Amino acid sequence: MYRAGMELLGGRIVLALDAFLFAGFGALYWISPVAMAEKVGIAMIGPGAVIDVQGLYGGLELGLGVFLGSCALSVDRTRLGLVAGACVLCGIALSRIVAVARFGLPDSSVAVLIGLDVLGAILNLWFALRYRTAQ
Repeated sequence: MYRAGMELLGGRIVLALDAFLFAGFGALYWISPVAMAEKVGIAMIGPGAVIDVQGLYGGLELGLGVFLGSCALSVDRTRLGLVAGACVLCGIALSRIVAVARFGLPDSSVAVLIGLDVLGAILNLWFALRYRTAQ
């Protein structure tokens, strides 16, 4: 029982961290899309670009953060949130890896981001699998 409780707590902590990071970056992109995009080399050509970046990087990440946070607050939705977090982070990591293979590594910050995405995906997946067996 103690081990199952610790695994549930660990999974909920991972989800809370996911939620905080996604919602935090989403809020920053929502509030200041041009400045945030410039930090990663995205040039804004016109209002359509700003609207798209604000919607996808801001709104999507903010919404995902809220969803993952609600899963972290609910024992019944913890595993669902962990699977969602694993899928999203794996998708981001895989997309970045494919892009690096195609275009090369622009700088070490991209390697760090890939490492964090992979670590997050692994943690989410590990706790999702452990949570299932802990029930």
